[in-house]
Amino acid sequence: MELGRRQSDRSFNESQDLLAVVTADGVLKIVNAAWGRALGYRLDELIGRPFFKVVDDHDRVTALKLVNPRLATPGSPVVELALRCKDLSYRSFLWNRRYIVAEQAVFISGRDITERKKMETTQNLRLYDVYAQARKIKEPSGSGG
Repeated sequence: MELGRRQSDRSFNESQDLLAVVTADGVLKIVNAAWGRALGYRLDELIGRPFFKVVDDHDRVTALKLVNPRLATPGSPVVELALRCKDLSYRSFLWNRRYIVAEQAVFISGRDITERKKMETTQNLRLYDVYAQARKIKEPSGSGG
């Protein structure tokens, strides 16, 4: 039993995904080491603090849907939500959740999709640039008259 628990704890702490238990009132109860690596905070700066402290004000509703079972949208277990890093930059994550009824808490896991989002944004900007150039060519260059 003890060996299984140690292996489980090790897997939890070595995971590349952000893993956490959030209480019913939105407080981070347990976080793994990936939170520190991804966001730049020491773990003691996160544990015992409201989850919403690392969420942008514009994303509070999405964050509430993630950690509050009464507000979760049925049939959509995956939530996209960015978190604020200690250096005030943001990283984007795809979140899954599982409710722990006995503890009145939510277990959340977040996979970092920041690089994918950057690539999507770059691709969209390139497409817009191509569109703008094509439109510029079609328009007459001046009003003759």
